[in-house]
Amino acid sequence: MPTPVVIHVWSDFVCPWCYVGLAEVEKLKQHYDIQVEWHPYFLRPETPPEGLPLPEYVREGMKDPNNPLKLRAARAGLKMVHRDIIPSTRRAHEATEFAKAKGRLAEFHAAVLRRYWSEGQDLWQWDTLRGAGVDAGLDPDELQHAVDAGHYRAVVEASVREAQEMGIRAVPTFILGEKLAIQGAQEYPAFQRAMEQLGAKPKDQG
Repeated sequence: MPTPVVIHVWSDFVCPWCYVGLAEVEKLKQHYDIQVEWHPYFLRPETPPEGLPLPEYVREGMKDPNNPLKLRAARAGLKMVHRDIIPSTRRAHEATEFAKAKGRLAEFHAAVLRRYWSEGQDLWQWDTLRGAGVDAGLDPDELQHAVDAGHYRAVVEASVREAQEMGIRAVPTFILGEKLAIQGAQEYPAFQRAMEQLGAKPKDQG
């Protein structure tokens, strides 16, 4: 029986293209036998707990009805709310490592992205992360205690350093089968071509 193709994805929750990229990963799951490993990345590592204002050029760009991001999200059926503040994602990434240790990585990761981008919740607030924990079938008290105690801080920092050492400078970055890299939330055919290059067959072809 063939083994699943492992896809490593470096992403940050405040990256809108990472939310769009999640939709492509979900399509791949439907058609190919894959195992997805999400890894943390800090787009704005200097962000304080209270967040930073969204740059003016980004705010203006999002007002454009023909903004490529908005059009792509609409095609994927994703609702994206308007944001004025970029929150710190450190706590969210540490909570994600807790979810990974509990075997609920995919569910928690998707819940956090949805709560931030589609529901407009603040990633730094425990209400948001605890709610995502409940969505993913986790104990919210255990999650908050583990993160507050700093149990996953070193894991996140090590993963971010690994990305830097690998030369990853933008997200999302996908590494497929340890061989092929796709940078950015490219359209689904790019992922299909990569899977073909790796010799992976669609599920309906055995």
